[in-house]
Formats: sequence, structure tokens, C-alpha cells
Amino acid sequence: KATDQACALCQAERQQSLFCGGKQEVLHRLLLPPWQRVLWKHQPYHDNHTDATFLDELITNANFSEYDFWRIVRDSVAVSQHCAATVVFLAMFCLTNYRGVRLRWMLVMDLLLGAAGCGAMLSIACYRRWSESGVPTLTAFLVQEAKKVTIVSTLSALSTYVRICFLFLTAIYTLSPILRTLTQTISHDTVAAMTICFLSLHLFSHDYKFVNGRDKPFGGSVSLNASMFVSVLLTSRSASNLHVALIMCCAVQIFALAPRVFRQIRLTSETASCICALVFFALALILLQTLNSLLAFLFATVIFGITFVAPLTFMYIQRFKNHINGPWDEAVPTNRHDKMGR
Repeated sequence: KATDQACALCQAERQQSLFCGGKQEVLHRLLLPPWQRVLWKHQPYHDNHTDATFLDELITNANFSEYDFWRIVRDSVAVSQHCAATVVFLAMFCLTNYRGVRLRWMLVMDLLLGAAGCGAMLSIACYRRWSESGVPTLTAFLVQEAKKVTIVSTLSALSTYVRICFLFLTAIYTLSPILRTLTQTISHDTVAAMTICFLSLHLFSHDYKFVNGRDKPFGGSVSLNASMFVSVLLTSRSASNLHVALIMCCAVQIFALAPRVFRQIRLTSETASCICALVFFALALILLQTLNSLLAFLFATVIFGITFVAPLTFMYIQRFKNHINGPWDEAVPTNRHDKMGR
């Protein structure tokens, strides 16, 4: 009989029991039948048993795609461009409300933004029709299209656009007294804090994929509502109803209409999209320089970080990506008889 001080196999002392126990375990494993990956068969193995071939199916970074730095920079232009457009809106409000800039300059800004947007959309439509027509030169295509245009069709289109603009501006100017007094009882500190919070929400929830041409429907409803709420908050600090109307027109153009124009420009030409972003960045920088030089420097630093530093950081982080796939992944059920069942 084996005692507490001896091994059960060789009656040796406890110092040799570990070695003999290892022999017994090896012998027991050799006598076991081979493990099979089936559920219906009873096998003398634990439920969490893994055989020697368990890691043979290990796959590391199966769906990894190498990113190009300049490709990421071009995609980040949409973020920088929208940040610059938001800064233009805020700077115009501050200049006209706190720095004594006359409202006619904001009216000029609204007219320039509207004319630039309409001109961009018309140019893109003309360019696409020229690309599909097969006409060798753009000049010949314009001459060919000009012959088809009649005075009646031109006047009809102009009257439609003028009527829409008139109704929109009339509605905004009519509602401006209500908008100016809607949040007038809220303190300045609360308005400033809510403006910062909701503008941050607007920037973080904006649909940048839509601007880059990847998502067809616009998915930035939360972002749009946040920006319109900020516009309503700021109108309560306006001095006149005309100022309220101009602020709301600028907000609609920048936050609601500009992303669709940016999308069409990006789908047509990436070079034109970069030029448009540079124009907005220069405009925002000039307006901020008028307000405060430190704000202009901080804005330029943030835009540089978004456009160049963030892509470099993303490229560096990609080196440490280690996504593994193997037999432990959840099985994807497939039915080969789907078509037969239908």
C-alpha cells in the first residue's frame, strides 16, 4: 500500500512522486483516443480541450488594408473645411454684434456665399453634362447648349428661383422678432456655455462621410439641429430684426446648404475641393485676425493638427494593430438550400 510519504507506483519517497506522476499522465494521454471536433460523440476530454492544431488556423489582421498618408489628408480636408465654415459664421456674428461692423458687410457675405454656392452647382452640372456629351471642348459644348436655351425657359427658371428666395427671406424676416426675443431672458453666460456645447456637438456629429461622397443620404440631422439651435441662441443677442435675419440666412447657407455643395465639389474634383477648403480657411483666418491674433494662431494650429498631425498619428498607430481570427470566432450560419426553398 502507498502511504502519504511514498509514491503510489514505485513506493519511492515523496521527492520522486512528481516525476512518477508525470509519467502516469503521459501514459494516460497516449492511451486516449484522438480528439475530434464533433458535438454528438462522447469523448474523454474536458469541454475546453484544445488539441495541438488549435493555432494552425490563426489569422492575424485578415482584413487589414494599408492606408496612404495623402489619401487620409484629402479625407480630413472635409473636417477642416467645415470647421473653417463654422468659424466664419461665429466671426461674422461677433464682428457685427460686438465690434461695430456694419450689417451691410454681413449682407455682402450672405450674398457672396449664396452666389458662390449657386455658381458652383451650375458649374458642376454643366461640367458633368459636358463629360457625358462627348463634345471635344467645353467651349463648343457651351455654344451648343446656348442655342437650345430660349427666353421663355430662362425667364421661367429665374422666376422660380426668385420666388423661392423671396418666400424664404420673407419668412425669416417675418419670424425675426420672435427669434430675437425667444431666448432673450437667458443670461449671457448661459448662452455662451450652451453655444460652446452645442457647437461641439455639431462638429462631432456632423456627417463628414456625406461630404466625402461615401454616404448618399445625409445623416447629420443631430448636427444640423444643434447648429440651428445655436443660431437661435445667438439671435437673442442681436440689436435689430435685420441682424437676426442675416444671421439666420448665414446659418442656413453654412450649416444646411454648404455640405451639399461641398459634396458635389468633392465628387467632381478633389483639387477643387482642396481649393474651396483653402478659401474658407483663409477667410476664417482673416476674420479671426480682425478679432484677436491669438485666436487666429490657435485656429491655424488646430487646422494643421486635424489635416496633417492626426493622419500621421493614425498611420503610426496602425503599426500596433493586431486583430486575430481563428476557430474560436462565432460561426456564420449559411444555408445552401435558400434558393431551393424559395
